[in-house]
Amino acid sequence: MGYLKIILAILIWSSLGIIVRKAGLPTQGIVFYPALLAAIFQSIILYKKGGLSLPALRGSNIILYILAPCFLANTFLYYYAFAHTTIANAVLTHYTAPIFVAIMAPLLLKEKSANTTWLAIVLSSIGLWLMLGGFSVADEDLKGIIAGIASGVVYAVIILLVRAISQKYTSLFVVFVQNMVAAFILLPFVIKIPLTYQSLPYLVALGLIHSTLAPVLYLDGLKTVRANEAAILGYFEPVGAIILALIFLNEIPGAKALLGGLLILCSGYMIFRGRG
Repeated sequence: MGYLKIILAILIWSSLGIIVRKAGLPTQGIVFYPALLAAIFQSIILYKKGGLSLPALRGSNIILYILAPCFLANTFLYYYAFAHTTIANAVLTHYTAPIFVAIMAPLLLKEKSANTTWLAIVLSSIGLWLMLGGFSVADEDLKGIIAGIASGVVYAVIILLVRAISQKYTSLFVVFVQNMVAAFILLPFVIKIPLTYQSLPYLVALGLIHSTLAPVLYLDGLKTVRANEAAILGYFEPVGAIILALIFLNEIPGAKALLGGLLILCSGYMIFRGRG
């Protein structure tokens, strides 16, 4: 069940590209307003359930408050990579995260990386490479590639931190603290970014679905799924993006994309079978 929750969350996040493009706001606004809305919505639910109080916030593990800056760093590094190199380079370097998780998980979480895990990483990486048409490097791409790799490292750290505290707090409480801190950090940078009627429905969707439902599902899944397995399942995001592009934008994937998607699905099956 944990695997299905993580995959569902990732498939929800795979629609981010379409919604962010429709929102039409600068990056900081797209991150801030959904985080603020999500934090307000989540605080109401937590308060009614008796799971929100000042003592609870003050006594929380410091990791809870580190997650939000890591989330922001990951987001802005990823966006920087998109702006300074090709989309393929940005995505490929960002999804080096499973490799970093597989290396760090045994050291930090005492989770051993099985041989099937490494094979799944190789297969899914090749699959992603095929889907995105390969890796190209030019002098002007260097900054973007470095940013993409850095975002992959931060993404790996986020997975490890979340996994470390997944058993200590409810998923909703963790997501609430992350959104609250993220909104607080970004507040000074969005004062001059007004809301528009055009962007409002997309920001609401981001706040309630992508910043509430999806992360709660993901954190619930991490309670039973190993960090390195969760990282590999993240490769389902580009697969979901291709499916959504086919449905909503009528973008038909080529043979390489289909083959790459098949390899990613195979790597996911290997994880299921390995834990079965």
